[in-house]
Amino acid sequence: MSNANIHGFGDGSSRRDNSDRYYNPNDQTPLFFKVSYKGDPRNQSIPSYLKEVICPFFRIYSFSFVIIIINITVYIASLIPYGLEQSTIKSKFLPPSSETLDLFGNLYGPRLRESPLQSFRWIANSLLHAYFDHIFSNCFGILIFGTMLEYLIGTLRYAIIYILSGILGSLFSVLIESKVRSVGASICCYGLIGALLGFYLINWNSLTKIFGINNKCYIILFPLLMIIFMLPIFMDGSDSNVNIYGHIGGCIFGFFLSLFILKPQEEGDTCLGPYKLLFYSGIVVCASFAIVGFLCFYLLDYYK
Repeated sequence: MSNANIHGFGDGSSRRDNSDRYYNPNDQTPLFFKVSYKGDPRNQSIPSYLKEVICPFFRIYSFSFVIIIINITVYIASLIPYGLEQSTIKSKFLPPSSETLDLFGNLYGPRLRESPLQSFRWIANSLLHAYFDHIFSNCFGILIFGTMLEYLIGTLRYAIIYILSGILGSLFSVLIESKVRSVGASICCYGLIGALLGFYLINWNSLTKIFGINNKCYIILFPLLMIIFMLPIFMDGSDSNVNIYGHIGGCIFGFFLSLFILKPQEEGDTCLGPYKLLFYSGIVVCASFAIVGFLCFYLLDYYK
């Protein structure tokens, strides 16, 4: 198997700044060493040091940065039409009005079934946020966690997983609680966590070489700690329009999407049998859920 088109898109020669912006499987330098400051520490600027410590994989020309800007722009815009939500203004900082969230496309089953024009809500709900802390935690998660995953798998695959895990996570949510209104990019964030677990699975035997860490347990702890860290922030979903079932669905389908969108760095890298087994299981799970789920949601009277 050729390694030229494994992580990222196109062939290796078509990438700009391949050694810096995308993970190159032919480069044997451990991942975290490649983003470390190489010069004299006394000459390193404070912004450079903070970037290396907090978000070493951040790049302006990345999908992560674009989606953060879009989220912030949509949040600011959602504060304008109807002002702040008076019922929660004392307990939440800068909460957009519920009328605005409904206008802009929150996730709400009955509205989705009104007409085909309401289908934009499958994506729009992931761009809306219920209050300032909500958008801050999501954008912070994308900045820290999403930028690393994008560096590992490439922009195109990262964007596909981000968007599709948001849609499938939203479908998972409305199938369980159709009449609960929800917003938040955290569905997509959990999809990225699931995708990283999938990346670990299909590159199991190469993890120590990729990350430069001898103990695989330390590598696995990273996404697990992210889940533990993010759960308390979103546990008040019934009160703040944050979707707990969407988080679970996003993580599940981010994992299965990664199984057929990503590729192993080398043959035999997976820890659960041949890669083709994982590849087809990812396709079957995601495709069957999408087909059956959308048919049930739009055809069954239960979801009216």
